[in-house]
Amino acid sequence: MKNYATVSDAELWDDFRQGSRTAYAAIYERYARVLYNYGYKIAQERQLTEDCIQDLFLIILESRERLAPTDSIKFYLFRALRREIVRKLQKRQLFEGGEGSDEPADFRAVFTFEPTWLDHQISSEQSAELLLELNRLPARQKEAMFLKFYDNLSYEEIAGVMGIEQTSAYKIIYKALDRLQDRLMVDFLMLVLLMGGLGVE
Repeated sequence: MKNYATVSDAELWDDFRQGSRTAYAAIYERYARVLYNYGYKIAQERQLTEDCIQDLFLIILESRERLAPTDSIKFYLFRALRREIVRKLQKRQLFEGGEGSDEPADFRAVFTFEPTWLDHQISSEQSAELLLELNRLPARQKEAMFLKFYDNLSYEEIAGVMGIEQTSAYKIIYKALDRLQDRLMVDFLMLVLLMGGLGVE
């Protein structure tokens, strides 16, 4: 039996598409946790997030023969999960008499830094101020920053996940960084380097 712990996303996905149940289980094992971390920050409900992840894995299992190849399973699943969560939130809003929206109500993420890394870069006061301003960003900017600096997605992938143009992804992240730089009065390059030490709760 193939050891899927070390294979590439492209090979793992192809084996799954060809009917390997072991590959399917390996995809779940590899990505279920990060999917939950991302999905919960949109749905803001544990049960809804878990239901959407279960639905997503059922959908890809049933449609595996029609799925296109990919070398980034995380990107594919993030995009599909976001769409599923937004769809269910829209359905709930309409059922309750509200208006549907393509935007999640909020993106609940609390950004953090590794203290041992940050100690060598800025003071504790500066780090606290940076985190405060980062967590005050609008939901859309916060989500894009999360995808870029925490999940290390490319701008193209961020655009695909959020359902926007790639140029819009650039603009959203640039505006977020510009806002942080303006409020914190730190060098732009230093700010980008600090974002490289980003974590999230």
